[in-house]
Amino acid sequence: MSTPKSPRPALLQKLSNLGRGLSTQTVFLHQAIAQTFGLNATDTKCVDLILTHPGVPITAGWLSGATGLTTGAVTHILDRLEKRGFIERVRDARDRRKVFVRARMENIAPLAPRYEAVGKAFEDLVEQYRDEELRLICDYMERAAEVSKRELARLTHARDSRAPQLDAKPRQSRFKSRKRETK
Repeated sequence: MSTPKSPRPALLQKLSNLGRGLSTQTVFLHQAIAQTFGLNATDTKCVDLILTHPGVPITAGWLSGATGLTTGAVTHILDRLEKRGFIERVRDARDRRKVFVRARMENIAPLAPRYEAVGKAFEDLVEQYRDEELRLICDYMERAAEVSKRELARLTHARDSRAPQLDAKPRQSRFKSRKRETK
């Protein structure tokens, strides 16, 4: 007598495939929207981080930590966003060395209809689920986001730990000043 085969391995494989497919489609969707404004998906997601963290003093360093991008990459993103008027850089009144990033809502407004249309499509989708199913979906999404955050932190830590470290003590310059010898 044979035992029934468990559906779990097939379900796990399907979930994995669907997750990869959803991730890919999400990236392409965000890229398509961003391109209509001369941006890329990473640019618009950085704007989203700025918008969804009101009260947080957003700096290039903060965005670097939140995205896992290098500070150099974030600086280029902020340059593009500032050039197109989506953000502005503002010096801290108390410490002029600090520069904060603020969204320019009047210039971001044209992005809203594109994202609202996508949001409405997803609202229509979730209306098909009962409350207990939505709780389960929310639980999965929260846990999946935590896994992504942990893996991002692990990967960026590994990258940063391989980066050349500055010596604690400055090196002697190759161009030493030489005292003139007098005879």
